[in-house]
Amino acid sequence: METRAVSLRAVALPASARGRLWLSAMPGRFEPWTHFLAQAAQARLGLVVCLTPRDELASLSPDYELALMQGSLPFEWMHLPMRNFGLPDDPVGFRTGIERLAVQLQAGHSAMLHCAAGMGRTGSAAACVLKRLGLTAEQALQRVRDAGSNPQNASQSGFVNWF
Repeated sequence: METRAVSLRAVALPASARGRLWLSAMPGRFEPWTHFLAQAAQARLGLVVCLTPRDELASLSPDYELALMQGSLPFEWMHLPMRNFGLPDDPVGFRTGIERLAVQLQAGHSAMLHCAAGMGRTGSAAACVLKRLGLTAEQALQRVRDAGSNPQNASQSGFVNWF
């Protein structure tokens, strides 16, 4: 397995949100789990939103899955699963989760979104958060691109526009 430094990429939020939103690949996938935990503590992550199905989580980051199963995560965990290159499994639940995340960001909390690589699903969800915070789809997508993510296909881009 390739090892590289943990990379939390900040998204520029609108002024109405006093918190911090970070984008990343799946914790523990490309770096040791302990390195991610140190980075999470430094970023004061209060919420991590996982966009991968549980089977994907288990196969790509066993230490993360184990911490989740043991209840030892040092942050709140929210699950809004999307298949790779796909859309949310539960669009209503996804919208509710994005609403909850936006409220936390407005209240000044720090949160992170991740999928497996931190690109398509992460970019799609981040753009939805930014739209919920008042940006247009174009503004939201540009800020997500500036943070190193982006929807990966027409379905994901259309979902952002619909959101």
